[in-house]
Amino acid sequence: MSSENTSRRNFLKNAGMVAALPLASPVLDAKALINPGNEALKITDLSLHVVKVNQRGNWYFIELKTNKGLVGLGECSQAVAGTAPGNEVAVRKELNLLFSFLKGSSPFELEAFRQKAFKIADTKIKRTVFSGLEQALWDLNGKALGVPVHTLLGGKLRDKIRVYANINRATNDRDANGKRPVASFQKNAEQALRQGFTALKLAPFDEMRALDKSSPAQIEEDILHGIKCIEGVRSAIGKEIDLLIDVHSHLNLNLSIETARRVEAADLFWFEEPVNPLKYPKETKQIKESIKQTLAGGESVFGRKEYAELINTMALGIIMPDVKHCGGILELKYIAAAAEAAGDIQVAPHNPSGPVATAASVAVCATLPNFCILEYAFGEVPWSNDLVTPKEAFINGYIPVSDKPGLGICLNQGLIKQHV
Repeated sequence: MSSENTSRRNFLKNAGMVAALPLASPVLDAKALINPGNEALKITDLSLHVVKVNQRGNWYFIELKTNKGLVGLGECSQAVAGTAPGNEVAVRKELNLLFSFLKGSSPFELEAFRQKAFKIADTKIKRTVFSGLEQALWDLNGKALGVPVHTLLGGKLRDKIRVYANINRATNDRDANGKRPVASFQKNAEQALRQGFTALKLAPFDEMRALDKSSPAQIEEDILHGIKCIEGVRSAIGKEIDLLIDVHSHLNLNLSIETARRVEAADLFWFEEPVNPLKYPKETKQIKESIKQTLAGGESVFGRKEYAELINTMALGIIMPDVKHCGGILELKYIAAAAEAAGDIQVAPHNPSGPVATAASVAVCATLPNFCILEYAFGEVPWSNDLVTPKEAFINGYIPVSDKPGLGICLNQGLIKQHV
C-alpha cells in the first residue's frame, strides 16, 4: 500500500470515520489537514452576505473561510424580523462574537465550538447566528473530506425530500378591512400546484386582532375569515393535495379546540401552533388530545433541553425544529432522535428560508428515520433558487438529496451582488 493511502487511512482513523467514509480522494491532501503548524486546515475569516428579499426580512448567508481556500456556507436568516438598518448591525455584532470561538481553529473541532456557543446562546439572534456557523462547519467538514454532509451524519435514508409550499409569505394583498382575500390565497395555491407541489401551507389567521383587545363579535369575525380562507383553498386545490394550516399562536385553549373542530371537513394534514407550545406546553397537549387533526409546532424551540417537555409528554404529533434556530444540523439530528425514542413523533423542519438553510435541512432530513415533510418558502422572489450553484433543484414536489461534498452548493456571487 502506498504511503499516500496509508496517510489517508490514518487521517480517517484519527477522525473516527473509517467505517463511514469511502476511500475516494478527498478535496484536500490528508497531510495538509492533519500536519501541525501552518500546513493544517484552519478557519481564518468570515463574510456575511445580506440579500434583500421583501418587507418581512432579508436573507443572511455566512461564509466561513480557511487558509486552504475551502469555504463553508451557513444561513442565519430571520434572526430578527423586518428590514430595519439596526437588524444587520445586531446580526454582525453577534456573528463577530461567536466567530472569536472559531478563528484560528480547525473546522473539525465542531463539538468544541458547540459547547462554547451553547453556553452564551441566550437570545434568538445568538441562537440563529450560532446555528448558521454550525451549518458552515459541517459544510467545511464535508468539503475537506470530499463527502456530503449526510454521509458524516450516518448516511442517507432517502434520495429525495418531500417539501410543501408555504404560500403565506407570498400572499400580501389586502382588502378594505386589512385582511388577505380568500382569492389571493387561492391564486397562490393554484400556482404552487402548477409548479408541482403536492402539499401547501397558509396562515389564514395572521390578521387576527389580539384576543384581549377584541370583543367576542370581533374574534368571531376574525376566525370566520380564517375559516373561509381554509375552505376556499381546499375547494381550489381539490381533495388529493395535502393542506397544512399555521395559526401562529393567535388563539387560546378553548378557541383552538373549537376552531379545529370547525375546519374538520377541510381534512387538514396538520393544525400548527394554535398556541405557543413553549409557553403553554400543558395547553398544547390538551389541544392535541382534543382535536382530530395532527398537531404540529415547535419552530422557535432551541435545543434538546427546550424540546424535552414537549417530546417527553408527547404534546405534539409533529415537531418542527428549524436548522437556523434550533442549534444547527447536529442539534436537529439530536432532537429528531429524542422524538423517535419517545414515541411516534415525526419531524417536519420549519424552513421559510433561503437556499442555504434549505440545503442544510435537506442534508439532515435525508438521515432521519422519522422525517415527515420539509417546508419550502414559495413565491417570495423569483430568483431564490438561482442564489446558489448548482441551482436549487425541485422535481414534482421533491428536492433531490445532493451527493456533492458538504452541502453541495456554493453562492452565486454575481446574483447576490445584484440584491444587496
